[in-house]
Amino acid sequence: MSLSRRELIGLSAGSIAGGLLSVGHLNASQDTAFAKLSDKQYGGSDLAGWTTIVGDGIYAAPGESPVTEQDIETIHNRTYSDLRANLLERRIMAHNLSFHRINDPAAFDFVHTAGYRFRLPSELFSPSLEAQTLEGGLAVWDGAQSRLDYHVFFQWRLNRYDDVYKEVATWTVADDGSWQPVGYLEPDDQWHDFQVIVDFSRKTAALTIDGVPLPTCIAGTPKPASWGSEISARLHAEIISIYPGPAGEGKLHKAHFKDWYWQWQSSDACRVHLPMVANP
Repeated sequence: MSLSRRELIGLSAGSIAGGLLSVGHLNASQDTAFAKLSDKQYGGSDLAGWTTIVGDGIYAAPGESPVTEQDIETIHNRTYSDLRANLLERRIMAHNLSFHRINDPAAFDFVHTAGYRFRLPSELFSPSLEAQTLEGGLAVWDGAQSRLDYHVFFQWRLNRYDDVYKEVATWTVADDGSWQPVGYLEPDDQWHDFQVIVDFSRKTAALTIDGVPLPTCIAGTPKPASWGSEISARLHAEIISIYPGPAGEGKLHKAHFKDWYWQWQSSDACRVHLPMVANP
């Protein structure tokens, strides 16, 4: 399968069953189960209004101080946002995790369709690209009952020193949660299109890059006790700077994101609420 400059090939349909949901339906209340839900729509040309934090994909080489928010930033340019990680090019791996969160107790009762465009900026991209990953996806946190975070995520692997360079992976519940390779995307400085569709009530999910479907599933992941008791949905855009190892050099990583959208659509079908089961 070839998409010229957006080449996405080598799909492994056997690695993850497309649309597999690993958990039962998620604890929507009986009051909202059959109520008329109003459709919602969110979006923007850049990620203004999103939150940027340090994610968990971090590392500090011996002698380096820990990764902090001073090592990452997101700049909004009205037509796109510029995510940056490892601003001072320290011997660290820094994780810029940017997300838009919506608290809604009925989040599991909607079909979520979301996406955006992303690219590696031309000033960063070259045959000697220095980066670790570009990632994204959609998640809904059930802090009310199961205390699991249900998500559909992808990861574009950009470390040219790794055997997995150019791979696209999606998160699965295999081995208590792991990235599974599902295709390849050739690094370039062109815009690429990401879309995810998640229907929790029907236990289905779909993820595409440049219109090419990738095997994926909805995974449930436990979170720390510090996470709240609300039900909230999040749309993610993330980058991780290159892993320098104990003796290597850290490099600045940048990526652009734009034209994000997020539709919440109600369903007329009867929804059967099943008990929650984590990673059976």
